[in-house]
Amino acid sequence: MLKALMLFVMCATAFATNAIERIVVNEAKVLVDDQSSRTQKSAAKKALREVFLKMSGSSETLSNAGVRAALASPEALLRSYRYSYNGDETYYVAEFDSSKIAEILQREMLPLWGDRRPETLIWLAIQDEKENKVIIDEALNHPISEAINTTAKERGLPLSLPLMDLTDSVNISTYDIWGRFVEPVRNASERYQVDNIIAARVYKNDATSVPDFPREPEVPASTENEEADELSDEDDYSSIDELVQSQFDNGNADSVEAVPNGAMTGQQTEQTAPPSVKPFTMDEFEEYAKRAEAGDFGLDWVFISNDSVSYGSIYDDTPAALGNALVDAYANYLSSQYAVIGVNEADREILEISVANVGSLSSYASLKRYLMSLSVIENAALIKQSGTVATFSVTLIGTSDDLMNSVGLEAKLNPVTDAYGQPVQGFNFYWNN
Repeated sequence: MLKALMLFVMCATAFATNAIERIVVNEAKVLVDDQSSRTQKSAAKKALREVFLKMSGSSETLSNAGVRAALASPEALLRSYRYSYNGDETYYVAEFDSSKIAEILQREMLPLWGDRRPETLIWLAIQDEKENKVIIDEALNHPISEAINTTAKERGLPLSLPLMDLTDSVNISTYDIWGRFVEPVRNASERYQVDNIIAARVYKNDATSVPDFPREPEVPASTENEEADELSDEDDYSSIDELVQSQFDNGNADSVEAVPNGAMTGQQTEQTAPPSVKPFTMDEFEEYAKRAEAGDFGLDWVFISNDSVSYGSIYDDTPAALGNALVDAYANYLSSQYAVIGVNEADREILEISVANVGSLSSYASLKRYLMSLSVIENAALIKQSGTVATFSVTLIGTSDDLMNSVGLEAKLNPVTDAYGQPVQGFNFYWNN
């Protein structure tokens, strides 16, 4: 058995390095006017609200009765607090007991999201009042980028904007982002080594049309027809708008659903299977998205992950509100992918997992710490050691699929594959410490 397992390890495909970041999920910082006890109590409640959002990943958590009861007495979960200063601004910084908050989320059967979060790059092109289109980079102060960064911190998401240095300027154009062309965006993002990519355009909303592309330089007559075949014309965009409009329930323009893959003819460079959970679905955008009569601005996005591409649109009154809505919906989506919804203690699954390359006391200790840091694992105990293969009995708070999703975020615990690159039967891993 050991020889066979090690043979599979030797035949395993190269390990991919995923871009993840560990977030401090049990701490929050709130801007305050003073340090009075009344202000402190209000700030503690806001900070705890933010921590519940970070640790669950879902905005629906805040409507739960058990969570509302906890928010009424934040001092019961408070571990410590301090004040920090930035110029004339004063912040209340609170640290809460993460284990007690996790217990509340599990008791209420709410999502529990660990501190490992996939990194995301956002390419954003915006049209100003003079109809000029610019790319928002990390150094540009703009209301929408400030909203994105603020909301991302509140939701515990590692999001970044591009540098737009010389390399980016060569690799991508405003035209690529405005058109939401998948391949140019994907290629330009390679240098950032992120798991997920969002490309979006922001424009003044007009009920009758979807924004045009930037004008391209004149082309020779001999290539004019070829280029016309490659690009979508205005009718293509009108059909997309009609498709989105058809998603509204009984003509009530208060929400919008993700546009299905392939709807943008002439733009999508590859056909991909729809993901099991579609990012940014109608339900997630229901409380934010406004149609033309209610939203002065529109944001059209494309979401690009390793195995899926999805399109959609949202509407609101300001670019900043669009930035908040985009990040909120994205956080809810990631929670649906990676957070664990607890099960009753009597129904919890116990698995045996075998991990190769555990040949020393230090490697065993680091592996044990890693397993216990995963939100899906309640307990992990070593039950057998054979050579460098350690077998653990693990008790899961969620499901075995949740376990695989969790370990898939990093290249630390890699599923063992056969000579054809397929995972072997059972839960067999290689520790890549």
